[in-house]
Amino acid sequence: MLAWLAVAAPLRAQPAPPRYFDVLRAELDALGTGALCEVLDAQRVRCRYRHLAADGRRVFAVHLLYSDANDTLYLYVPDIAHAPADDPRTSAVLRRAMELNWRLLSAKLEWNERTGELRLSTLLHTDSNFDRRAFRNLLSMLLSQAERHADALADLAAPRLE
Repeated sequence: MLAWLAVAAPLRAQPAPPRYFDVLRAELDALGTGALCEVLDAQRVRCRYRHLAADGRRVFAVHLLYSDANDTLYLYVPDIAHAPADDPRTSAVLRRAMELNWRLLSAKLEWNERTGELRLSTLLHTDSNFDRRAFRNLLSMLLSQAERHADALADLAAPRLE
């Protein structure tokens, strides 16, 4: 009996998932993403999956961070290009990123000076509800923009050392 209690106690201690976790999971499943999701705590969920570009030449990692704490779903594609701060090509990459940001309506390119990562991201506000249609549109737009601009940005940037 004590052994069963020792096993059952940790299962009961896990937090309930955030309020829109089931909806997010259902949408990702309906889209056939095969996303892996993990509940980080009672307010946050992280999901990830791989997306094959329509032309079949590139695979993109897709990350989703949902938070009840700030009522947002942050979607991003990391490593669109690699632009180290000390590389002479980085100014051209950042200039092109800013030109694209001016034209992009709901996505933005972000640069991490420390790592050199250039990512494409968007945000869905969930303060009043989880809008399934808006979610699908934002995800579709994010992936189409990644496919459209990744190669050109990567061509301007430093080659990735792996």
